[in-house]
Amino acid sequence: MPYLVTFVRWPSESTAEMIKKAIAVAKKFPPDDSFGEALVPNAINSDMDGIKSLSVTLVKEGKLEEIRRRAMAMVNMYLAVPGFKYSIETWATIEEAYTSIGQTPPE
Repeated sequence: MPYLVTFVRWPSESTAEMIKKAIAVAKKFPPDDSFGEALVPNAINSDMDGIKSLSVTLVKEGKLEEIRRRAMAMVNMYLAVPGFKYSIETWATIEEAYTSIGQTPPE
């Protein structure tokens, strides 16, 4: 069961537009536990370059492609926001990483 990690960044001056989009996205894509467990539903930070958001979901078995499509549809709704950037990444759990090299993780 991998993690789906989504990073989002936008300039501070686009925050008002991002909030409007976030409300529309939340209405169209309400939380859905059928894809996995939202370990970090939405963490926010800022720096001199703007605002950053991070979410991490532990994906259920057999749901990776489905949750990736959903995540793409969600971020696509933000593409018109000036300066909006994102990445959607699949990360291995420690168990998956060790198994991939024929080992078991330490206890």
